Amino acid sequence: MVEHETMTTVDGIARFRVYVNPEYADQGAYLVVRAGSQRGEPIPITTAGGPVGVGVQTRLLPEGKCRLVFELWVADVMVKHAAEDILVHNPGPLAQEVRRSLARNGTSLSFGGDCDATLYPYDDTALTAWFDRPDAHEHIAKLTRQGTLTAADADLLRHFVDHGYMVLERLIDDELLAAANRDIDQAVRDGYQGYRYGSSQRIEHLHHKAPGIQRLWLDARYLRVIDLLFGVRARPCQTLTYVFGSEQDPHQDTVHLTPFPAGYMCGTWIALQDVAPDSGELVIFPGSHREPRLRMQESQCNKVRNGDWSEFGAKLVPQWQQISARYTPHIYRPSRGTVLIWHENLLHGGLPRRNLELERRALVIHNFAEGAIVYYDATGLAGSTVDPTAVRALG
Repeated sequence: MVEHETMTTVDGIARFRVYVNPEYADQGAYLVVRAGSQRGEPIPITTAGGPVGVGVQTRLLPEGKCRLVFELWVADVMVKHAAEDILVHNPGPLAQEVRRSLARNGTSLSFGGDCDATLYPYDDTALTAWFDRPDAHEHIAKLTRQGTLTAADADLLRHFVDHGYMVLERLIDDELLAAANRDIDQAVRDGYQGYRYGSSQRIEHLHHKAPGIQRLWLDARYLRVIDLLFGVRARPCQTLTYVFGSEQDPHQDTVHLTPFPAGYMCGTWIALQDVAPDSGELVIFPGSHREPRLRMQESQCNKVRNGDWSEFGAKLVPQWQQISARYTPHIYRPSRGTVLIWHENLLHGGLPRRNLELERRALVIHNFAEGAIVYYDATGLAGSTVDPTAVRALG
């Protein structure tokens, strides 16, 4: 009756497929998920024969092995049930803050269908990230007095608070940059993921097969700064590799890579070469991170299905265009090895490639805070991250 997509949960959501006999769809049947004394809200059965997608909020569960019971009810009668065991890991202090917030706000243990921002109490101000609070500069000053921050780190964090990003000049060494570029050269020769040289196509998750890209993905130098920002460990999510400029419309990452609580995701852009004018440079809009976050439900937009982004483009992109008109764009032309870290809500995009022969090599990484719930509001999918200290290195 039940299939689960993962045995161990770290990022706050466990996903299941529950198979229900077709005849129950017309009988007002519903599913209930239980874990010990906890009981999720009823999930109506509206499909005939196909699997029902069920999500479980694992931040509400105790640490360790946990038995979930899936009950099928018709009216007031339970007609079937099945049990599944999962391993729950809720690491770090942020996970415990999230647990308390979900419990305090009556969040259901389980939900049917897509992951969505409406499931979470984003208006719980107790979870507002320190860098989004009015007293953020006082927080930095306190940590500096305590010796937790160096003067240089404090400057970086102040810039992040005020402008929504920070720049780490020439952080990555030439040897690692050369290794990453060799990996890209090989991916281009292989036509990896159908890549066509000269296009603005990005290569996704190259770190799964390329040792140099993987080392850059897990590099402790940039992760140290994000750890300081989050106040807990950063957990990398994925990689996007660009050979040429993306030419993307200005956008916020919030709706694509969505954390709960808000703020606990950031983007990282590593320059793999000196970025030249007219190459389709990255453009950012300092201060735009203070704008309201755009999410699917609030924009009256359906989840993206089968790669069709047309409705998304019609409903969200115009809102971002309106926001961008209120800010002065900053064209970003870093030296190789420089790392940009930006707020999840900072508006950014890619300029047109005026010289189509110019490469603009960059690696983009998104990191979530350990203990945050990880999902993708645009598509309704649950997300996943890794412990950077536990990844087995590629040969």
